[in-house]
Amino acid sequence: MLEQARARASDIERYREQLERDPRDFVVNPNGAFTLVQFFDYRCGYCKVVAPEILKLARENPDVRVVFKEFPIFGAASDSAARIALTPQVKAKGVDLHQAMMADRGLDEAALDAHLRRVGLDPAAVRRAASSPGIAAQIQETRLLAQALGLEGTPAFIVGDYLIPGADMNAVRAALARVRAGGLKKPPSAPT
Repeated sequence: MLEQARARASDIERYREQLERDPRDFVVNPNGAFTLVQFFDYRCGYCKVVAPEILKLARENPDVRVVFKEFPIFGAASDSAARIALTPQVKAKGVDLHQAMMADRGLDEAALDAHLRRVGLDPAAVRRAASSPGIAAQIQETRLLAQALGLEGTPAFIVGDYLIPGADMNAVRAALARVRAGGLKKPPSAPT
């Protein structure tokens, strides 16, 4: 287990800049001293369960940068949602649209358009922007990054040197506490 964690930590370190500092990603609390990275899909049920907790963590901890990595794995509507979310127009709307899309249990193309209209955006213009080759490249790069890290699903979190697969918010909070305390080398579930 510890060998596996060490191998994972070296992978995280190798990709740290891409994980934490890609200027194309949507980030909450961009000036925070500690970084939490979440790989997610707007149609992932477990992502939807933890979404309010992630946003609450961000609100209550302005020192934590939350980096959202669009990792659409649940089909065409997931891919559309990710592409739309990466447009400049949608990023400018901040957390509100992200929260609405995560709260929508039946997120599909019509629901995406309704959410865009609700925040004052023209769905056709956003979809044109979403077809940008740059956005397609970003999603592909995120898929390759997830593959390099051995991620098999969503959500997945990275805090410091810890990779937490699944919707385990207790592990996310424990990892964050250890990173804050300066203890980056043991996974949160490992005995101390």
